[in-house]
Amino acid sequence: MDLLRRFLSRTDPAVNVAIEDAPGSSLHAIKRKRAATRCELMAHIYRYADSRFIVTSVMWVPGSVVLETGKPSVLSLDVTDADLGYTVCEHLLAHEARQPPNLRDRKSTDWAAYRASGARSVTGFESKSWRVTVETINLVLNIEACPVRTLHTSVSVKAVVQPLHEQLGAAIRRTLSAAEVLQQAGQV
Repeated sequence: MDLLRRFLSRTDPAVNVAIEDAPGSSLHAIKRKRAATRCELMAHIYRYADSRFIVTSVMWVPGSVVLETGKPSVLSLDVTDADLGYTVCEHLLAHEARQPPNLRDRKSTDWAAYRASGARSVTGFESKSWRVTVETINLVLNIEACPVRTLHTSVSVKAVVQPLHEQLGAAIRRTLSAAEVLQQAGQV
């Protein structure tokens, strides 16, 4: 009986106690955020004109449109995998799990990722950009890469990794490279 009582009284320490993540990991922080929001977390990364990464936070709940929010982080392409992964995890943790407001009054030039790119037009930004969506699925990260403007929107490259910063950054680069190969072959 005591064994049963101890088992039933146990709580998940990663959700209820502020356990610190090991260096190079965001596993516990992501677990706490998912538990608090009761929603999968999402962030977008854009690789613009082979010159920079632009990482954005997202406002989204299942069944709603996806809206990028907050100030994007701009990183050079030679950023380390660990720093890229860390920045993406920070934006995952800034995810807002709520229905986006009415977007009727927004203009395409209000797009924060576009403004952070320094592109002359939204069309120019879209034609020179690749989008990577990172979304939690339980405690792993699903990574999906494709060009922003593509003829085949249903084709993309996917990877799945743990929320370890260096592994995440490396997986983002690999999915982008694989997506470029598909584009050169005329598949995306």
